[in-house]
Amino acid sequence: MKLKYLALALLLSACSSSTDKTHDRKVASSDDEVGFTKEEYYKNRGLGHSKFDYDGYKPGKGKFIKTMLSSKNRKLVKVSGGHRQYLFENNLFDTGSDNESGVDCSKVMKSVHRTPMGRCYFHNMGDKLSERDKDLARDVMMGSRDQRFGRNFPADVANKASRADMMNPNPIEISARLLNRKDGKVQEAKVINVLAAAWLQSMNHDWFSHGKNSKKRHHNVKGSKAHPHFKDGMKIPATASETEKQKKTNNHGYDYVSRNVNTHWWDASQIYGSDAATILKVRGKYLADGTHTGELMPDGKIAVDSVNKKLIYTKDSLPVTGFHDNWWLGLELIHTLFHLEHNHIVESILKPLRGKKICKNVSKVECADEMFQKARMINAALMAKIHTVEWTPALLDTPVLHVGMRSNWFGMKEGLGVSSSYLRGILPTGLKHLISGLTGKKTLDLYSVPFTLTEEFVAVYRMHPLVPENVKLRRVDDPKYSSKMDVKDMVFRNAKNAINADTTSNLLYSFGTSHPGALTLHNYPSFMQNFTAERNTGHKHSDSVKMDMGTIDIFRDRERGVPRYNAFRRALGLPQMDSFDELTTNKKDLKILKELYNDDIEKVDLIVGSLAEKDRYPGYAFGNTSFYIFAVMASRRLMADPFFSDYFTKEYYTKPGMKHVNKQYMTDVIIRHFPEMKSKFFTKRRFLKDKRVVKNAFRPWLPVYTDVKKQLDEAKK
Repeated sequence: MKLKYLALALLLSACSSSTDKTHDRKVASSDDEVGFTKEEYYKNRGLGHSKFDYDGYKPGKGKFIKTMLSSKNRKLVKVSGGHRQYLFENNLFDTGSDNESGVDCSKVMKSVHRTPMGRCYFHNMGDKLSERDKDLARDVMMGSRDQRFGRNFPADVANKASRADMMNPNPIEISARLLNRKDGKVQEAKVINVLAAAWLQSMNHDWFSHGKNSKKRHHNVKGSKAHPHFKDGMKIPATASETEKQKKTNNHGYDYVSRNVNTHWWDASQIYGSDAATILKVRGKYLADGTHTGELMPDGKIAVDSVNKKLIYTKDSLPVTGFHDNWWLGLELIHTLFHLEHNHIVESILKPLRGKKICKNVSKVECADEMFQKARMINAALMAKIHTVEWTPALLDTPVLHVGMRSNWFGMKEGLGVSSSYLRGILPTGLKHLISGLTGKKTLDLYSVPFTLTEEFVAVYRMHPLVPENVKLRRVDDPKYSSKMDVKDMVFRNAKNAINADTTSNLLYSFGTSHPGALTLHNYPSFMQNFTAERNTGHKHSDSVKMDMGTIDIFRDRERGVPRYNAFRRALGLPQMDSFDELTTNKKDLKILKELYNDDIEKVDLIVGSLAEKDRYPGYAFGNTSFYIFAVMASRRLMADPFFSDYFTKEYYTKPGMKHVNKQYMTDVIIRHFPEMKSKFFTKRRFLKDKRVVKNAFRPWLPVYTDVKKQLDEAKK
């Protein structure tokens, strides 16, 4: 018992010393270095290397106390926990949201549910907000589809970036010399699997999309001799512009603003859609040839081929799901799992409650709608929980991160045995968020800024190096079978052929036992540096364009006013790099960087600096520049959403629904729908319960897990 309170005292002292300082800090600008001084920042970085056998952290007071008693770990809490609070207070900016007076929220939210376009979430929620946030409850359009991306940096920083020379240095040459995989050789990330890469893109499709590019405006990028496929240059379509009506909304002084065609909320819109018409398609009944019957699936279920465990395709060869742009086999697998999971939630959790806890005195149609809405809420929350406590720790593998991400979702009750709601009532704001969790009653907090996702958040999720050149094909029932499929043969139009070439079970197993690429320089997918991209939108595949995606990644940040690497760090309150030698120790990369950027560290692009930087904690798949944007925005997605706050209760989700969200994990979802996969996570024991070996589904599955663990254990000796 004493150790429990000692751990709490140490945690409080570690956080409060950092949090208290933030109030004296000014808003960052491109010319000011704020936040932690270099000396303080690097002094408090220290933490031990992560251990692979920490995979699948389970709550326990012993593990929590052991973790928090470590002085090295407390140093990380001091920097990361305190700095997150600093970012909440200094790095959230409003770009303006529409005021649609014609929306009647009393009708839209007559029943509490995830609305089709994400409108009216704060209807009747004013009393749940702090005094500083109460006025925001009237923002009908906050977080909804077609609202602007916000910013993490003030207008002067973003405007300075957008006014800089977008063509200097040449993005084609940078892509060719710093991003390309030489001879298609992949630097693998051994401790995770390709399913982790597919999961990330699926989440991206839930969160953000700039929509179709402009058909009238484009940018001409000069060619480079360094790029064999684009020596004569590249024509890049401009990002879509706002309509004249949309432009009338005050943009608070930003030169560049753009709109998100998805809802900003973490609402599984990639599965269900961000408008009523798409939701109806997903809920529709289909014939074997993909023809919509004009009817809805019964009981609030959604369309999926439950016999063959595949998505349904329309006659236009488009998958029936909420968002199917930039489609490939990896997305097919993730979407299939959670289409199946939605229907499982309906059948096993909600149907037994009909006439008791739900669907009281309503028509059959109204009951089906209610079950659909509740199943969506449960499914979306389960996906958010999986991302928070499984996917993120798989890529950021340290004891503190495992504890921290679970505390984001569950609070510290798991580790301390103290009620999260009790802690929320006695702790100041910064500590409340760190210790009592970000979900559940009384966690709603907007920090005086309407909720949106941000352009900077979009920028740091440019993680294309995760995509491998090929996936090693395996069969669930044949351990000796081995083949491979190039990723270029499973994208866009080829995705349907790829999923039909084998069983979903075998393909899922193949993704679970193959490795993605590491997030580093010289590791960009070769096929993506010379390929024809297609949008899977509308009635047909359209907007095909030949491109180098590496060039696009660099150029989009410049076009959208995302600051370059050093300015980005300064604006986050992180210490800048004073030289290329501080950025990386790789001598070959240093030479190329200095040549390309004319020995000017200020010109280095965000994506290049983020992939090159040595400033990353041991066990982290990506560096700290990206990490600190995630620290604020991943937390904000939970704490600004009523469906993870005062609506996140058994009253709205149902008691078994809440239990499902909090007790189920990705391995459970996979095994439930593909029971033959159990042997890929568990080993059999005579006279004893089967032992779970692989606890995190984003780790390599058996038998690859065993090989990787052996290599890591040997490396630690």
